[in-house]
Amino acid sequence: MEWLRLDRHADEPMYRQIVAQVKAACARGQLQAGDRLPTIRALAKDLGLHRNTVLLAYQELSNQGVIESRPGRGASIAEPVRSPEAAVRLQATVETLVRDGLAAGISIEVLSELVREEGERWRPAPPPTRQAVTGNERHIRFEGSHDFSLDLLGRELHKLDPGLDLKWQAVGSMAGLRALVNGEADLAGMHLLDPSTGTYNQAAIAALAPAGTIQLITLAEREQGLIVRHGNPFGLRSIADLAQPGLRFVARQPGSGTAALYHHLLTQAGLAPGLLEPPVRTVTTHLAAAAAIAAHRADVALGLHTAAKAMDLAFIPLTIERYDLAVRTSDMATPWFGVLLETLVTPALRTAIQALPGYDALHTAWMPHMS
Repeated sequence: MEWLRLDRHADEPMYRQIVAQVKAACARGQLQAGDRLPTIRALAKDLGLHRNTVLLAYQELSNQGVIESRPGRGASIAEPVRSPEAAVRLQATVETLVRDGLAAGISIEVLSELVREEGERWRPAPPPTRQAVTGNERHIRFEGSHDFSLDLLGRELHKLDPGLDLKWQAVGSMAGLRALVNGEADLAGMHLLDPSTGTYNQAAIAALAPAGTIQLITLAEREQGLIVRHGNPFGLRSIADLAQPGLRFVARQPGSGTAALYHHLLTQAGLAPGLLEPPVRTVTTHLAAAAAIAAHRADVALGLHTAAKAMDLAFIPLTIERYDLAVRTSDMATPWFGVLLETLVTPALRTAIQALPGYDALHTAWMPHMS
């Protein structure tokens, strides 16, 4: 069972890990209604656990209606019951989470991002071909790298045109650029460094798109560095310090700008990724990386100052990078692009971006010449 992996060093009891992973496998579609689970004895032997531990997990899953047990037939995944009572219980859970988060000083924006990140983990894979987005629709489909200013941009955009919405999905810089080039998105967000020139994004565009078909617009400059717990228990000061044995590192997905920056900084320090401990997990946003450290599931990540601040973590600055929006030049005459450009130059947006820790809005709305 590839979907069942227990962490024997975690604080969470083993039976709760089994419960959580069975439910996660159901959410991902790896387990479906009617699928048989191993017997208690067989699973206990396979995992090297006492059978009472597995028994407790199965009882909890049965109490929650996730599995059903029948004499002589063992346990199987139950048919999901979509009841109004379940929706009410979920609403109460969400209300508690939001209330506790606000009481702990976490902003609405950060809470929304946490929910969005968790939702993206369970989003079904898109079909092989997707309907291209046209400039006449009343939403702007964005794909690309995660950035904290995107919610601010969407909010100000909606103020100028209440019927126009920014719908964004964090897929990484390179995946976002490909979606834009293929006509599957209106905007892409990217921060891909070209080490040979020290510039951002233009080299990646030149490699994927015909000359003159893509235009960049700067959204912000932002500070990237090492996110660690307060007190910096491992004494990290530079990227070279990641070579310490036993250090648990959170990676970003291949094709993301942060992953590219990570490999560039390692090269500058004379290190190869193979010399470091393998990442303990890979995530798709800066906030998810910071959350893993705050939960003590990891020790360090390369990420944004804002993410560290949001999760009350320490930050070691390493570099300033540019985050750009990319648009097809053929869409620059559409009404939605005019509203977007007007939004980018509003003082309200610049002030909101500037207020984010580690952000600089001096060059917001700047459009570099594309060769």
